[in-house]
Amino acid sequence: MKAPSRWGRRIVRSDRLRRLLCWVIQLYIRFVYRTNRWTIEGGEIPRELRDAGQAFILAFWHGRLLMIPMAWQRLAPMHMLISAHRDGRIIADAVTYFGVNSIAGSTRRGGSAALRQMLKLLGAGDCVGITPDGPRGPATQASAGIVNVARLARVPIVPVVFATSRRRVLRSWDRFHLARPFGRGVFIWGKPIEVEPELDETGLERTRLLVERRMNEMADQADRRVGQPAEQSRASAVLPTLYRAMTAALMPLVLLYLKRRQRRGKEDSARVGERLGIASARRPTGPLVWIHTASVGEATSVLALMQRIVEQRPGVELLATTGTVAAARLLEARLPASVRHQFVPIDLPRPVERFLDHWRPDLAIWVESELWPNLVLSTHRRGIPMLLLNGRLSDRSQARWRALPGMIRPILGAFALCLAQDELQAKRFRRLGAPVVASVGDLKAAAEPLAADAAALAELREQIGARPLWLAASTHAGEEEIAAAAHRHVAESHRGLLTIIAPRHPVRGPAIAEMLEAAGLRVARRAAEEPITADTDVYLADTLGELGLFFRVAGIAFIGGSLVGKGGHNPFEAARLDCAVVHGPDMTNCAAMAEALAAAGASETVRDAEELARTVAALLADPRLREERAAAAARVAAAGYGALDAVLGRLAPWLDALTPAAPIEFPPAERRRIALGHADARS
Repeated sequence: MKAPSRWGRRIVRSDRLRRLLCWVIQLYIRFVYRTNRWTIEGGEIPRELRDAGQAFILAFWHGRLLMIPMAWQRLAPMHMLISAHRDGRIIADAVTYFGVNSIAGSTRRGGSAALRQMLKLLGAGDCVGITPDGPRGPATQASAGIVNVARLARVPIVPVVFATSRRRVLRSWDRFHLARPFGRGVFIWGKPIEVEPELDETGLERTRLLVERRMNEMADQADRRVGQPAEQSRASAVLPTLYRAMTAALMPLVLLYLKRRQRRGKEDSARVGERLGIASARRPTGPLVWIHTASVGEATSVLALMQRIVEQRPGVELLATTGTVAAARLLEARLPASVRHQFVPIDLPRPVERFLDHWRPDLAIWVESELWPNLVLSTHRRGIPMLLLNGRLSDRSQARWRALPGMIRPILGAFALCLAQDELQAKRFRRLGAPVVASVGDLKAAAEPLAADAAALAELREQIGARPLWLAASTHAGEEEIAAAAHRHVAESHRGLLTIIAPRHPVRGPAIAEMLEAAGLRVARRAAEEPITADTDVYLADTLGELGLFFRVAGIAFIGGSLVGKGGHNPFEAARLDCAVVHGPDMTNCAAMAEALAAAGASETVRDAEELARTVAALLADPRLREERAAAAARVAAAGYGALDAVLGRLAPWLDALTPAAPIEFPPAERRRIALGHADARS
């Protein structure tokens, strides 16, 4: 591996070797051009622009730049933006043989001198060539740099692409297309993309996506012209096809599985037909946006998003799907009035096709990481735009998908945009093959405060009285035992202590109560309507959708899922309701939120029952410390509301295609008040 690197350095440092290499490259380009039979489509576009004296930006993908000098044919003075690294120096020298000058720099890496030079040249009537995915990718993803140059120079962007029937696609970051001689070739010129001189962030993103989409469509079109498979279908279709065939044969077993889940209360017996793709409601007549969330956490995170879409896009209808009964019940209580809910169909071909045949969504939005192959790929085959929001992959999920690249690449390739929770998650999606990935913040950080029924809250406060208390929220198996042990330690120094345990899955309530009672604790179950009395040690909040009640009375909240390897749950839910936040070391599901709280001194990490007990006791003993922690947590959580605006800005190009936004804008505080009031009224 060292030899190529050493030779590469020698070539760059030696003018003689570099000139020789560039001479060979230009000879090869001319040889390939002369030995292939070429077709040119849209060749009149650049000629007409030049005849009119119009300067423009020539756009081509980095992986398809080899034959571009032959497409240009010296139509006008051309200057190509080329990065200053080793490969860029070689390319810069090679293109001089075709009358193309180079501009050293990058639109992505602060190349202010290069920008000034490009604007000067374009202003003088020359043309500039830019690879929107350079200098180092991601491949075939346009950066905003090319749009900004066109905006500042007030010139259009003209895309161009080539393809050859004989080629080798290298395993480089840009999948470089090495054209070979003695075949067929095609150059395709695209129509000019006009860029408005005044663009806000949403307009900039919309234009960037237009450039990217146009260039990828042209690349696929060029490949088809020469008999090559389209780029999006190059990933092996063997595994998706095999998966579809295997799952089609599983219908009898799946029916038995659904019946078993019904008996265990994990399916809604009255609506099990929805799991088979049989709709229980009519499709609305207007444009339909389908939003899929898997379970309670994901469903909660998109409530504010759905509320904003309903407010801003009154012409759009929303369909929300979930995969669990718990999430369905939560949404039914808190969904905006106009939003329909259905259970997502099981991932078998026939139920999926029934679902899509009936609902015919105009846009599909998936939340987080539940990627069902049949549902994703069937939606994509119908030409329905698909977006992934709040994308998240655990270490285990990433490792599993990396072992199945032939499955995950087509799945992720179906999404026009993947918005990851943070940069770490964005890198994971890029590694797995997602074509367009960005990170603008965690939607969970923008979720509205959890609702609470005023009468139930008053009754709960009356039952608790002045007793010291704390909450273990969204606990998983193993954490209730830790909470019980912590209760015994804290109760030694705080007489009358009340511990509230709210399990993540309330169906576990009876088993948890049995365990706590066996440990000698007196338990009152909310699901059994048992009141809190002076003798109650643990109040088991085994109901659904009432977590907002318990955060409001607790003041101190331990975040479950963080001590037993489940990745933790949303700590901002507690932070927004005047709680000092405590959690375990595993907060990978909400890493950015946990880091922000820790940086502000608003949370504390514990590793076992002893540390949990010590932290809770200290907060109970020092009300000022608890108040300071809670206030700091509330400030950090308030900053998270910006994520919702950022996400909506990224969604705007697709929503605009369905209906324009209503010209109504509420201030953030008023918007949150409206959403919260609406949620309270329906809970």
